[in-house]
Amino acid sequence: MKNKLSDGIPLARDYRKVIESETFKEMEQFSDRFLLANKLTLKDYMKKWVGDPLHQWSRQWEYPFVYSRAQQLVQFEPRLKILDAGSGVTFFPYLLNARFDDVSIYCCDYDETLSSIFKQINHGEDKAVEFLSTDLRELPYENESFDMVYCISVLEHTDDYEEIIEKFYKILKPGGTLIVTFDISLDGTRDINVDKASSLLTSLVKPFEMNSSFSLNLHSHISNPEIFTTLTANDISPDLLPWNAPSFLHRIKSFLTTGRFGAWPPPLTVCCLCLTERPT
Repeated sequence: MKNKLSDGIPLARDYRKVIESETFKEMEQFSDRFLLANKLTLKDYMKKWVGDPLHQWSRQWEYPFVYSRAQQLVQFEPRLKILDAGSGVTFFPYLLNARFDDVSIYCCDYDETLSSIFKQINHGEDKAVEFLSTDLRELPYENESFDMVYCISVLEHTDDYEEIIEKFYKILKPGGTLIVTFDISLDGTRDINVDKASSLLTSLVKPFEMNSSFSLNLHSHISNPEIFTTLTANDISPDLLPWNAPSFLHRIKSFLTTGRFGAWPPPLTVCCLCLTERPT
């Protein structure tokens, strides 16, 4: 991306600009080649998770957001050491490897079965991605060993995000960069509601500094009718949404969770932040 994308909750018009950009089209081409080349290797994994991660409602903003920030950092420090925390298996770390010559990419995830998948994919790549199966609460990397850590839509699915954030702080170099993205459920029927998202923000800014003037008042942001949501994505293409089961099953699930039937599709937005480690 020529310009770094803005922190916080994207506006619908900015989201549309990104997915129409040349950079996104290049990202799509790389992702398509990656999926085709690793079709057999990823066959079982795709059944368990998403078959095409890039073409999911929030990822179409999250991946370009992380990419734009990595691109900015590489201009000042070409030999970056980057960790994809809670990575799953996607094209994205391999994209970073291919685009930035001297960058070293590491991935970690609690799923032990991913080790063999990464090993097979690495055989077909010019540059390997180093994968480690580990719990984010117990990251075994040396202190102050990474220039950048990014964590895409993971923290909202755990109750231990304060402990994980502390681990990120330890493994980052002084002044290192943390990029965190997370979904926000606008009606509280999904992970995570606005109040819990606000709590997550508070936990992030204790050890890290915001790299922008983004306000921590999420309620004011979500009141803006121009923000990007799953409803925006649904207007672009219903295929961008991850819910394949009949809508009534999801509405029953929301009733069991919150005591009320949620709207369909579930209204969510996404928040992306770039932070810098505070000095001790």
